[in-house]
Amino acid sequence: MIEKMKKLTFLVYHREYDDFLHRLQELGVMHVEGGALADRQSDAVAADMAEIRRIDALQKHMEDVVLPKGEPISPADTAAASNCVAEMEAAFARQTELTRRQAELAEQIALMEPWGEFDPADVRAQLAKAGCEMRFFTAPAKTFKKEIEPNFTVEAINDVKGTTYFVAIDHDEQQEIPATPVTLPEAALSALRAEHDSVTAALAETTTQLQQLTAANKAGLQAYREQLQGRMDFDNVRFGTETTADDHLMVLRGWLPAKDEAKLQAAFADSGAWFEIADPQPGDDIPICLKNNRFFRLFEMFTELYMLPKYNELDLTPFLAPFYILFFGLCLGDSGYGLFITLAVLAVKYFKKDLSQSMKAAMNLLLILGLSAFFCGLLSGAFFGFNLYDLNVPLFDRIGNVVRLDNSQMFNLSLILGFIQIIFGMCLKAYNQTIQFGFRYSLATIGWMMVILSLAVTLLMPAYSGISKWFTYAGLLIAFCYNSPERYEKNPATGFLINVGTGLWDAYNTATGMLGDMLSYVRLFALGLSGGILATVFDSLATGLAPDNAVLGPIVMVLIFVVGHALNMFMNVLGAFVHPMRLTFVEFFKNAGYEGGGSAYRPFK
Repeated sequence: MIEKMKKLTFLVYHREYDDFLHRLQELGVMHVEGGALADRQSDAVAADMAEIRRIDALQKHMEDVVLPKGEPISPADTAAASNCVAEMEAAFARQTELTRRQAELAEQIALMEPWGEFDPADVRAQLAKAGCEMRFFTAPAKTFKKEIEPNFTVEAINDVKGTTYFVAIDHDEQQEIPATPVTLPEAALSALRAEHDSVTAALAETTTQLQQLTAANKAGLQAYREQLQGRMDFDNVRFGTETTADDHLMVLRGWLPAKDEAKLQAAFADSGAWFEIADPQPGDDIPICLKNNRFFRLFEMFTELYMLPKYNELDLTPFLAPFYILFFGLCLGDSGYGLFITLAVLAVKYFKKDLSQSMKAAMNLLLILGLSAFFCGLLSGAFFGFNLYDLNVPLFDRIGNVVRLDNSQMFNLSLILGFIQIIFGMCLKAYNQTIQFGFRYSLATIGWMMVILSLAVTLLMPAYSGISKWFTYAGLLIAFCYNSPERYEKNPATGFLINVGTGLWDAYNTATGMLGDMLSYVRLFALGLSGGILATVFDSLATGLAPDNAVLGPIVMVLIFVVGHALNMFMNVLGAFVHPMRLTFVEFFKNAGYEGGGSAYRPFK
């Protein structure tokens, strides 16, 4: 559902405007129109925006800080947090630089270790006095002994895993040696190790400092950010407010939910501000606030991902939810995978008590989808690639006798579900047209629904074809002659001819579109089938590739089983998320006549 909104207009004396805005912001129910700073942006707002960006960057870094077990998070202290921003930035920058240097030194040490302890700079200097130059190379041990050592002035230093590390001594000119040249660091191995130990100690100290700073300021930084955001929003509204009466009166316009009308009236009953609350008018850009119960609220993310509905449009969130749940289960199509997701979510909810509200909503949605996959998997009996109905277990046999479907039946089920969702979408389109424009504008949609349903009855139940054909004629008559009622108002004769031509075009689009839309739902069957085949393949690999060894055999079998099903589950869950969403956005929304384009309700608070 869409929350009913009221249009709100304030007139406030300019000297009282700041106090009025603070009061309005504390109330936190009004969506302010405009408020863009543009070229009137103040230096204070620019500074707040820059500070918010710094805090956002810090919070992103803080996500990677692992606090010691049991480390308490200090209560929010905005004053302390605001003073520690520069210190935390410096600490994170130091940690980044030390981490980079540590990795660089580790790489140099690994490069130097095969060559042993020596000072490259000192050796080069001594050789230079003798008119010689030393270069470092590596080559396969066999190549070095057969081709390089007998023919060049070289000295082997070390042999490691079939590779020979050697130096070449050049006197007057460099030798063309068929080997891989190596560039070594200028420092000795002992110096590199000493610096690496020093950097590691400094990194540990910096990490401890960051853990302490994060624990002390994590909550405070978030509160400080909200404080800055509120102050910036305040300035946005103040600088973007329209003025009148030689800038003596401030005009503020916006929207509030109808349920908060009494709250606002009570808050400003004793105020010197004049305000008016009115109903929306056609053409108003009304912000959208979705209002659904706890269950359907979980699926608002899909509506918002596509786009919010317009104010006078039907919110399709409650209608897409049941289909999405069912389609996810069919696309995943494995009871074992569904059970795994369900148990994993329950474990997270049990052991992780401090989940954010958004994460709790995500976990609840995953729990519902996991249960759907579990029950939909019973249609085919798939359980981690095995078929439950082939195990000769009485309980599974009884369930299979009731719900089991073969591949052809699953294919037909996909088409039937697609037909149901398309017809349901057309019903919603007719209702949407009725509430937006009036019942007569929905007649063409109703006419096409009559045609489609009558043809379906004729195909599936030939005994009723005599009755259904009259519904087909009636539907065609409505769809061809009354698809645009306003044309009759302008010119009945011309309107009739145009409507017939439009009806022919609609007939072509409906026939081809209906066929294409129906075939799109085959993916519900295909994804479940392909996932089941891959699961069976991994089961076969696990049992077939396991060696005939009492200890090693089970280990290899379990390893292949776990890794294979993990990959298969990841791919299938991804497909089960995306493809039902595609069916919702393309087939369902299109047939429901969903336009969208609404802007979100964002209260000034």
